[in-house]
Amino acid sequence: MRLDMGEHLPKEAVSRRITGDTQFMFQFYKPCFQFFQPGDLVNRYMSQASLKHSLIVALHECPLLFGRFKIHDDLSISLEYNPASPNMPTLEFQTADLTYSELESRGFAYSLARQHSMDLPIPDGTVTRDFDQPMLMVKVTYFTGGGVAVFCMTNHVAFDGNAMFSFIAHWARCNQQLIVRQQSVELPPDLKVYDAALVSNTDNEPAEGPVEISVDATRTPTEIATSITRMVARSSICANVFSIETSSLSKLKQQVADSGVLCEGEWVSSNNVLAAFIAQHIAQANMEGQVYEEGSWKIFQALDMRRPLSLPLHGLGSPIMLAECHASYSELKSAFPLLAKRIRQSVDKYTGEYLQDSMDWMNASYRKLAENGVQEPWRHFWFTAMNTNTRSVGISCMSKIPIYDADFGAGRPQMARSFNPRPNYVIVFPGPPTSAGSHDSLHLYVTLERPAMEALKSDPAWSSVCSLISEF
Repeated sequence: MRLDMGEHLPKEAVSRRITGDTQFMFQFYKPCFQFFQPGDLVNRYMSQASLKHSLIVALHECPLLFGRFKIHDDLSISLEYNPASPNMPTLEFQTADLTYSELESRGFAYSLARQHSMDLPIPDGTVTRDFDQPMLMVKVTYFTGGGVAVFCMTNHVAFDGNAMFSFIAHWARCNQQLIVRQQSVELPPDLKVYDAALVSNTDNEPAEGPVEISVDATRTPTEIATSITRMVARSSICANVFSIETSSLSKLKQQVADSGVLCEGEWVSSNNVLAAFIAQHIAQANMEGQVYEEGSWKIFQALDMRRPLSLPLHGLGSPIMLAECHASYSELKSAFPLLAKRIRQSVDKYTGEYLQDSMDWMNASYRKLAENGVQEPWRHFWFTAMNTNTRSVGISCMSKIPIYDADFGAGRPQMARSFNPRPNYVIVFPGPPTSAGSHDSLHLYVTLERPAMEALKSDPAWSSVCSLISEF
């Protein structure tokens, strides 16, 4: 049901350019559940009336969640909010014939929540002229005997994962303040709109583009999608959630330091170490399961371009590059410290100059497509690493994302669950907080073809560090 904002509808029009960096290449919706355990405070703070009212208040300062995509004459795209024509978010409520303890006993399995209609159909996020899907969709489920599940999804082009969870946390703070009759909650920095385009749109036209991004105007978007997508039956895809303790990650990092592969002054981050460990075992599982032939692999990581480009680190919009590292078969079969070093060294390539040249090339190529009559140029670009016909494994480490910051007044969520549909792409979220509020584990969302998943679960080196906590 579309929300009725009444007098809380944002009054000022807002516009944000989408085509100027890689943001337009993430045309999908990102879903997530947050589960709140039963208790008296849940009944007090998380009633339908309270959640609806506080959501309306929270949305008042987030006009882009009422936005619509606008395709301009030059075929560039912006996200536009017009108070006269808002694209209203949706909010639904239901009661499920399921107890909280039953869901908990199943590891908070996403599939069980889906069986009880606790989620919403995930729409196609592809930008079109007649696109009219809400930017934000919410569904709240009350369990038999107490407890609540909050399902949210946002259009990634409008609000990426960090922005979505920052918004949910902002909504939760508004809910708390309204209960105690305090009306004002400051908008967090991560939800503020930039005044200008993130990446400078220059007239520079580099002769060659980056190896990480491809463009093709000779084929239709459907032909491109087919050519870079491995045809696999849905029934043969497995999605599991594994947990790794932060203490185990520290031991892996120390193992790299003690291995002797690092020269004086060299270092590796925890993310480098985790990426190497994940990539090595995912690649080995795919080859041992005979999903892919033996050979070298491409390892890619989501890299936020704001820091190397000297852009503000807070606010909506995070231009992403999929940073690549190529690993030989022998490197994947050997001890992982060397691979961790290789991954760390590969990131050095992504300087501000390299990234600006990459965006200049992409913008120049985009303009040429538009000038040459290509009707939907935004559908002709793709990250080369996302070609599932090739041997590639991706890691998106979002260990600091505020997925557990939503306290509506009844405490933080006991557990959160998302859905990762893409094989060989691992998403890393923080695990649930301890009683002290810290995180002592990370959750790895791993999606593989069934033979590879079975090989991964049978891998003693993987199982000694990562424990299976939920199957999709």
